[in-house]
Amino acid sequence: NIIFSPFSIQTCLAMVRMGADGQTAAEIDDGLGFTGQPMEKVADNYHSLLAKYEDGKTLKIANKIYVAKNYQLENNYNDIVANNFFSSLENVDFSESEKTAKLMNDWVETKTDKAIHDIINPQALSNDTRLMLLSAIYFKGNWDKPFDVKNTKEADFYIDDQKSVKVQMMYKAGMMPFRDIQELDACAIRLPYKDTDLSMVIILPNSRTGLPTLMEKLKSFSLASLEGQGLRRRGVRLSLPKFKAEFEVVLNGPLKKLGMKQMFSQANLSKMLKSNEPLQVSDVVHKAFIDVNEVGTTAAGVTRIGIMTRTRPADFIADHPFYYAIVNENSVPLFQGTFIGK
Repeated sequence: NIIFSPFSIQTCLAMVRMGADGQTAAEIDDGLGFTGQPMEKVADNYHSLLAKYEDGKTLKIANKIYVAKNYQLENNYNDIVANNFFSSLENVDFSESEKTAKLMNDWVETKTDKAIHDIINPQALSNDTRLMLLSAIYFKGNWDKPFDVKNTKEADFYIDDQKSVKVQMMYKAGMMPFRDIQELDACAIRLPYKDTDLSMVIILPNSRTGLPTLMEKLKSFSLASLEGQGLRRRGVRLSLPKFKAEFEVVLNGPLKKLGMKQMFSQANLSKMLKSNEPLQVSDVVHKAFIDVNEVGTTAAGVTRIGIMTRTRPADFIADHPFYYAIVNENSVPLFQGTFIGK
């Protein structure tokens, strides 16, 4: 089971890009799709999205830069990350690795309502550490139309054509945005959250073993096209497992495969610090957590009668591995993941 935030990862890398130059900057631009865009425009785009959720109760996004004591950020770089990325700055003593790691981990816990723990290992900090950039994102949303806990039952979830495991399967019926997607050999549904523009989009392969093929096809499929080409409201009988997932990954390898190699070796990060000391990125670590239940993320029961049209309802039975994303009204994926039942 995988859960990650492409938005959080890209935000952190974008903050690195704002301090990069030369080949390092070009590689990051190419890897993140920034090529051809003025950096002022990129920074403004981040400002628009981050400002939207700055005081959000459902979605919290926080960025922070830790700088080694006796070092200062270059003035222009400091202005960009402070004004466009809402990033605060703190000088720390990286040689006091235990103390500094705790300081950082406490900040992440605070910003994620204690959902993310221990993302910084004290062994990753040393006298050679100059900068640590953190981007924390936390989502706690209640469904616009909750599931009734009385309808949750134990059911089979098929790992493949033969094997199954038991899961707690939620159920509700009503009018929901739904679509069969022939080119993906799958169907999709969108479940809005309350008091926000965020929704969960679930794409379920028609085959029990279809997730790997679906993931390959999604590489060239735009989530925004689901809206444009028609998730249409219709009667749906929805079965969806309750699940929790936590995932941690070191992204050095994947980012190098995307062409961002120089920032890990002979990086040109000359726009970051006032000193001319050579810098490089040691590790890019990402950790995410999700909890999907009847009301969203807290335990309570709401009784609601599902209203349908008179046409025959569609069945959306998520009893085998599927893909999901939490997106905003512009289809920006703030979280993505897969649930395979194990």
